[in-house]
Amino acid sequence: MTEKLDNTRNKISGHEILAEITKDSEDFQWDGTFEQYLNMVISNSSIVKLSHALVNEAIKTPGVYKDLKGEPLYRIFDEKMFGLESALEKVARYFEAAAKRLEVRKRILLLLGPPASGKSSIIDIIKRGLEDYTKTDSGAVYTIQGCPMQEDPLHLVTGIARHQMSDDHGIHIEGELCFHCRFLLEHDYQGNPSDMPITRVTFSESRARGIGYYLANNPNLADPSVLVGSHNELKLDGDRQEVAARAFRLDGELNVANRGMMEYVEIFKADRTLLTTLLSLAQEQLIKMEKFGSVYADEVIVAHSNEGDFNTFAMDPSSEALKDRIIAIKVPYNLRVSQEVKILKKMIGQSTVHDVHIAPLTLSVVSIFAILSRLEAPSAQGMSLLDKVKLYDGGQVANFTHKDVVDMQRHHPNEGMGGISPRYILNRIGSIASAQVPVVTPLAALDSMWNGLKENISLDTSDILTYVDFITETVKEYNRLAIRELQLAFEETFYANANALFENYLNNIEAYCSADDNGRSPKVFSNERDMQELERAIRITARNKDSFRNEINNTILIWKQNNVDYDYRSEPRLKAAIENRLLPAPRKIEKALSKPRFARQRVEWKSRYDGILNRLVVNFGYTTETGEDLIQYALHTIKNRAVVRTPRNEGVEWLWPLYPQKLKYID
Repeated sequence: MTEKLDNTRNKISGHEILAEITKDSEDFQWDGTFEQYLNMVISNSSIVKLSHALVNEAIKTPGVYKDLKGEPLYRIFDEKMFGLESALEKVARYFEAAAKRLEVRKRILLLLGPPASGKSSIIDIIKRGLEDYTKTDSGAVYTIQGCPMQEDPLHLVTGIARHQMSDDHGIHIEGELCFHCRFLLEHDYQGNPSDMPITRVTFSESRARGIGYYLANNPNLADPSVLVGSHNELKLDGDRQEVAARAFRLDGELNVANRGMMEYVEIFKADRTLLTTLLSLAQEQLIKMEKFGSVYADEVIVAHSNEGDFNTFAMDPSSEALKDRIIAIKVPYNLRVSQEVKILKKMIGQSTVHDVHIAPLTLSVVSIFAILSRLEAPSAQGMSLLDKVKLYDGGQVANFTHKDVVDMQRHHPNEGMGGISPRYILNRIGSIASAQVPVVTPLAALDSMWNGLKENISLDTSDILTYVDFITETVKEYNRLAIRELQLAFEETFYANANALFENYLNNIEAYCSADDNGRSPKVFSNERDMQELERAIRITARNKDSFRNEINNTILIWKQNNVDYDYRSEPRLKAAIENRLLPAPRKIEKALSKPRFARQRVEWKSRYDGILNRLVVNFGYTTETGEDLIQYALHTIKNRAVVRTPRNEGVEWLWPLYPQKLKYID
């Protein structure tokens, strides 16, 4: 949660703002001679970094920590990317290996996934992190002053001196001077580099320093100068070396990205000539210049593409050389409902839709529909697609465990490479938000998503049938969620009671799992009946109670060690058990909220009804109208009344109003 600024502090003045900007600018400045730089490097060899090492440190510097399963998470992606932990770890591992100068650094890192899966967002986060890192002491980058490619000053070291620096100081140098710097050295400094000016440089994509960008959206216009730099036609006569230095500007995107990072968008839409240029760079670390040799470049090449273009490229026999230089990492759509909700909230926060009231369960419902479209049919016997959605999100489904989830993920490696995108969801929510009444309810959003798909001419009959089935499955889950929401709001003391039961269970298992000095477990300090009563709700048998209790106890210890805030909802199995124990039965709710016929009973009924509605508004984020809609809808489903009809499975007809203003429903 974003903390509010302290309005009591003194506001910063314009003079102070300008002073801060000037200070920041001065912090990143350093000017000296090559002799001074060389002495600085010898005393601190960590200054010397190749591009992959620089990016690797930029990713890791914000921090690396572990989740509750012991898997690494990278703070640079915190609150920016959701549900892509596996892909992010693979990206980080690539840079970690490349930073060690292993052969993988001479590969193009390809992020492969469907539209709006997060490919460009991952790269953008890394680029911004790289920019920020070069503004720190540990990420400082130095260059020969005036070089269009932010040349590594150590390229001035030649011959036997390079070997001596490696042997004596552990400093690895690779690459040669560019045309401009070589000409400067030989003509202005007569081959003596000691007084050549060196300066510090910070990377900036907007200023074309250290980060290049190329969008291959028009394969019919192949202009290599966009990548390798332009030249001045008027200066092509004369000595070859002088021509190279004066005529070639080295202002292409590959020149810009030297010592940093090059992003290649829609790589397989590029002309073959440009791909060949990219191959030379990846394979030999050389930018080939027509008729004038080549220029050394050290840069990370990251590309992204969709699966269709990649498959077309892969089937082309002439692409073998480039294909061998690619490391592909799949970036699928997220497959967890809770993470999809976070993705949508982030996107809504960046749009104008945040001025619209979106009923609390809406994002969960549309996320369920989207994830159903991204999954492959479960192979486990007796498991429905909706069961799979719940299991992937850490939920509990009878007769299935976490091991089943791991097996499914192993057997379905392409899940998430197709289906409905988060961008489509937001577009459909936006279409409702543009209406006169800016309120979005779960069924209104679901109806909008259905109508958008129905108008898609690329969908055939089988696709329509599949999506109709997804609608009915999503409505079933919304029915369950709506009833549960009403159950949670039914009693004012529910959360206090749930957390008390949770704490009591944790205290019991802590006593049960602890051992005295003789290695004996003091189980007499634990209440076996209380523990069994809770465990019975989630089918924990006497045979496996010890392993379950030890697992829960170890999880809590990890949470405490990492200062994780937790309550009864933090552990899915205990959450299910506690809610099973405490939530009122649906029929009890129906009886309590059914409007009585006699006036003398209506005062008590009205008080109870208003109390629940008030809790939905104050504690759950509803408005009065959407809270009313939730109550009436839950009662409707408790009575087993239909919500949706699918005539001949060819369409969807709603038997419940889509907007809260129309609370009168069809029986």
